[in-house]
Amino acid sequence: MKKLLALIAAVVVASSFVWADEAQKPTTVELKGTLGCGHCAFHKTSSCAAALKTADGKIYVIDNATPAVMAAREDAVPAQVTGTVTEQNGILHVQATKQELVK
Repeated sequence: MKKLLALIAAVVVASSFVWADEAQKPTTVELKGTLGCGHCAFHKTSSCAAALKTADGKIYVIDNATPAVMAAREDAVPAQVTGTVTEQNGILHVQATKQELVK
């Protein structure tokens, strides 16, 4: 009986680790909004960086912005970014897998 209870406890503990790991995996999202400078326009970064402001008012710093996106941030153009979102020190960041300017 003790072995059975120990086995059940081990299964419950192991499944909780698997469940917690699944909850922490970032999901890929598609964001649409207006580009701007994370420092000059949105005041979210300590130096110039590409950032995207969505319709709901959230601002996402694009961590790996392409040269085209970096240049366009000064023009407040529409853009679409696909990637994984994380939060660092209260600031939303997107690790982009796809970036494009919307025409």
